[in-house]
Amino acid sequence: MAKKGKKRYHLKSIFIGFAAGILVVSLLSGLFFNYMTQRGVVVYIDSEEVAASVEGQVAELTRQQIPVYLEEAKIEIPQMVDKQMKGQLNKGKLEIAGFSFSLPKEFITALEEILKENMKTGIYNIIDNIDNEKLAKDLGSHAYEIVKRTLEKENRGKSITVKPMGWFSIPVTIEVIDKPDAPA
Repeated sequence: MAKKGKKRYHLKSIFIGFAAGILVVSLLSGLFFNYMTQRGVVVYIDSEEVAASVEGQVAELTRQQIPVYLEEAKIEIPQMVDKQMKGQLNKGKLEIAGFSFSLPKEFITALEEILKENMKTGIYNIIDNIDNEKLAKDLGSHAYEIVKRTLEKENRGKSITVKPMGWFSIPVTIEVIDKPDAPA
């Protein structure tokens, strides 16, 4: 005698249920793939967030790298000044009111050396007085504006096609949003 309450499963019912499940999953997958190929996906990019991130990275990189570049420039300044000044004072004549005077070679050499030293000192002073923090902020701000403008002008509404599989492609639309910071 069969125990009461024990259910008997028929093999036919199991296969029908399995087939129905596969059919429903296939139908839903087909609808999903059709929707994706027709409508695609919209990707939202927050231009404020991206621009602010780039601004911070550019400012930080500037703070780190500008002192290194300026020190390298200081090393090259003497050679550059010497190269530019070479032969600039090779005429040893001074003309005043139609009279021409020859200048001694030692005077020309000494004058050339004084000019070179003054140029080097002036360039070193300019380099030493560069405000690194202000420069970093300015470059970061410029980068912020460039990124913001580029995202707005070149990428808003742009569509690209992504092919995750050879036979399946999804149109992706880029939408740039601008969420200004909340007032403090």
